[in-house]
Amino acid sequence: MKSIFQSGIVAMLLLLGGCGESSNDKGPATGTYSRIEGIVTDRDGPITSGKIIIKDKNGAAVTSVALNGESRYSVNIPADTAYPVFLEIAGHDELLEAVVIDSSAVKQDITPMSSLVVRSARDLGGVTKENMARAAINAISQSKTAGGKGTAAGFKGDPTKQYGGWH
Repeated sequence: MKSIFQSGIVAMLLLLGGCGESSNDKGPATGTYSRIEGIVTDRDGPITSGKIIIKDKNGAAVTSVALNGESRYSVNIPADTAYPVFLEIAGHDELLEAVVIDSSAVKQDITPMSSLVVRSARDLGGVTKENMARAAINAISQSKTAGGKGTAAGFKGDPTKQYGGWH
């Protein structure tokens, strides 16, 4: 069984997805929304109740979605939303959050690891693509030194693409 830690690291790296050299701070130019989906877990396993609140880069709530008996979620983000967007689970004892850097990312799990990476990026000076990548790398390094099994070798594909699409 894949650990929550490994799932969290993969999710953090996927959130940095997207190709190109410029960051998109608005939603997609065409269509009415972008979609983000994933799962919500804590250290004890899947979270199946609560509400995911999505906030724009300024902290304004733009939409939300309820977890109705499942840990999987899917939410449409309005096209005019300023990225990065922050996802928080409300109605849970522990603050769980994640960040999606731009509208090209479509998968984002919300886990204790995603929360750790977001907090670490803030400590590095703010939630930017570069700080999120550094925070994710630091989390992998900490896992290795702590005897964890979350390593870069477990990722499928080219890891440089998972670190923000730098290719």
